[in-house]
Formats: sequence, structure tokens, C-alpha cells
Amino acid sequence: MVLNKLITRQGQNGVDSACKPAKSAFSKGYFCLGLLLVTAFTVQELGNLTWSWLAELQSNDVYKQLSGFVLVAYLARQWRCSLLRNRGLMQQAAKLLNRHKLLGAMAPVFFYAHAQHTGYAYTQILSLAYFGIFLTGLCNVEITGIRKDWFRKLWITVHVGLSTMLVFLLAYHIYISYAYQ
Repeated sequence: MVLNKLITRQGQNGVDSACKPAKSAFSKGYFCLGLLLVTAFTVQELGNLTWSWLAELQSNDVYKQLSGFVLVAYLARQWRCSLLRNRGLMQQAAKLLNRHKLLGAMAPVFFYAHAQHTGYAYTQILSLAYFGIFLTGLCNVEITGIRKDWFRKLWITVHVGLSTMLVFLLAYHIYISYAYQ
């Protein structure tokens, strides 16, 4: 019986898969990119640093709307993976997963193009939900190495739950933005 388990655990090359060293999180390009971008955003946020040329651009109503539309299009693109899974199209969703991770790692860039700071009141909650989605995506099952079923279920619940919350906060933000112009 023990021999059976050992044989079934061995990979094609005959090496015990339990003895293989786990890949480092830093071997994943999207993780390094995301970590670099969120670190840069955090430094500028905590240091209250701004780029004057970008602040001037972001004060323009047309730019605000265009960058907002780009941000909404980006988020809609990221939702595609979840929607395919919900429709039972797992193979198509799996094909998109690497792009989903890479685009997800670029979330701070899309945010920064629209706003240099997290804001106050509901915009701060919106920003925290956005970066919560980003961080849960960045620290996924592949990166953490936690292969337990309970963790995967918890992780996907938090990641998609925050994403759903973001949709409602985003709708409120859009409504407020246009209602008070």
C-alpha cells in the first residue's frame, strides 16, 4: 500500500513530486511586477507625493472621464475570467488566466492613471476594495503555495467577493461623479 502511494506520487521522470523544491514567488513575473508597482504606489501614497503634471491632467474633466472609462474597461476585462467559469467554460477561462494575472498585476498603474491618491470617505473604501482585490490576486494559491481546499475556497470567495463589492461601489462612484457636476 505504501509502495502504491509512492509510485503514484512519482512524476514522469521518476522523481518524487513531494521532494521537488517549490518555485519561488519571485520566479513569477506577474508577482514581481505587481509587488514593484504596489510598493511604488504605497511609497507615494504614504509620502503624500504627487506628480504636478499628472495632477493637472487629472483635474481636467475630460481626462477624468476618459481615464475612468479605461479603468471600467480594464475591470470588465478582468471579470471575463469569472464569467467564463460561471458559465462552465473552464478551458476558455484557463486560457485567459495568465493574461488575467498579468493584467491584474498592473492594477496600480490603471488606478494611478485615474487618481494619484486613495481619497476620502467612500472613495477611500472604493480604493481599499480595489487594492484588496489586487493583493488577493497577487497572493494567490500559486504564490502562497497553500494547496489546501479550504484555503482555495476562502481565497476565491474573498477575491470575487471584493470584486463584486467593487462593482457596486464603482456604480455609486459613477453616479456621484455625474450627479454633482
